[in-house]
Amino acid sequence: MAKDMLVRGLDEEIYSSLGSAAKEKGISINSLVKDAIDSWLSKKDNTVKIHHLVLYSDDKSMVSLLKSLDYFAKKSGWFKCHCGSNKNPVIKILDEMKWYNGTIIPYDANSKKIMNYCEDVMQKISKKAKGQPICCVDFMVRDIANQKSLSQAVEIEHQYNQNRTSGLMFCPYKTPDLLSAGIEDMIELFEEHDQIFILKGDKVYKLHLTLESIHKMIMN
Repeated sequence: MAKDMLVRGLDEEIYSSLGSAAKEKGISINSLVKDAIDSWLSKKDNTVKIHHLVLYSDDKSMVSLLKSLDYFAKKSGWFKCHCGSNKNPVIKILDEMKWYNGTIIPYDANSKKIMNYCEDVMQKISKKAKGQPICCVDFMVRDIANQKSLSQAVEIEHQYNQNRTSGLMFCPYKTPDLLSAGIEDMIELFEEHDQIFILKGDKVYKLHLTLESIHKMIMN
């Protein structure tokens, strides 16, 4: 059952239409999108550069999130874009939803020059956006983690943080991609993002990461 959630800062007309759309499509207004909207509205300018990590185990959960993102992006005037392998079924759905595909052909996530390639993709997207804040879903980093290593994907994430694009950047990884990697790389990946979210169906869980001492762990 879809549940209505208050999205602070949206006017009544938008919120009402959003609730109706959620009921019609059978999707919830999930908290990941809500948090991104709240962060954006609290700044009220185009200098906000949000970079979130999204963990999911099945494509159905990801599609549910994308439907919410698509609705918000249309209402907010964001430039909807994505990048990644066309073999990914979720990419095909984004294409059907008319999201701009910034992937440069030929695409090879295993390329020795993948760092330069990713920079070129972001430049292509920024140029196409023409000053609009972006709402981007980047599946390239997941491809890199699969075909090269999570460590290489973390380097790409770090590179993006040195020169973020105005708007919302979501980096989705499937949980098996992380579980097969080392703890050190996983923690570094978490630290490269503003917030970490885990998808389960149409529910979203926020993961909080804090450094704790062994003493505190035992005493608590």
